Order: sequence, then C-alpha cells, then structure tokens
Amino acid sequence: MTATAEKLGKLLTDRRVRYVAVGGVSSAVYYALFAAIYLTTRHHLHYLAVPVLANLGCAIVTYPLQRRWVFRATGPVVAGFLKFYVICLWALVFTYAGLPLLVELAGVPVLAAQALLIVAAPLINYQLSKFWAFRR
Repeated sequence: MTATAEKLGKLLTDRRVRYVAVGGVSSAVYYALFAAIYLTTRHHLHYLAVPVLANLGCAIVTYPLQRRWVFRATGPVVAGFLKFYVICLWALVFTYAGLPLLVELAGVPVLAAQALLIVAAPLINYQLSKFWAFRR
C-alpha cells in the first residue's frame, strides 16, 4: 500500500470527513431539487412551498448515505429515518426563517438566498446527528 493510499484510508475512517463528503452530496441534491422545483413552478407556486418538497426528497435520497457510510448505524430503519427527518425539519425551519429575510428584506434572488442558507445548515446538523439521531 502506498503512503497516499494509506493517508486516504485514514481520512475515510474519520466520521467527520465522511460527514462532510455526504453533506456535500446532500447540499447538491437539495439545491438541485430546490432549483428544479422552483424554476418549473415559480409562476404557480410560492417560493416558500418549494423547500418542503426539496427537503423531503433530499431526506429520502441522503438518509441511506448518512446511516450506512457516515454513522454506520444499525437498528430500525424507519425509526432512524424518522429521527433523521426531524433533523431535516430543523433545516426546513432554518430555511423558512432565512429565506424571507434574504428575499423580502435584503432583496436577494430566491436561488442565491437558498444557496447562502445551504452553507450554514450542515454545521449544525452534524452535531444533532452525532448526539441524537445516530447516537450509539
């Protein structure tokens, strides 16, 4: 095994590194869903309805990654998903607080405002996941 492969192997054993990697996937999935839904429905659906759909879709896609790869959790899948989704709902509340402030008060375009909010959420979600949803 080369020194580079050994270092990479050690990095992947660090849950924080795995969390950041999956968080990047999660953020990309959420933003892609948000943008697609917003761009296709913006003339018929208020922009604050879009996060609900994107949030649920993202949770369904990323829960298996968080469960197996990041936290290596065992136990009931449905109960674990429900706990995980409570954390996702926190992100939804965060979005509902931040989007109107950025869009209505600061005049930031909807897609840019959502991108700004995406950056802050994973920092808080890791702590909630570690100490509650995937606690051993």
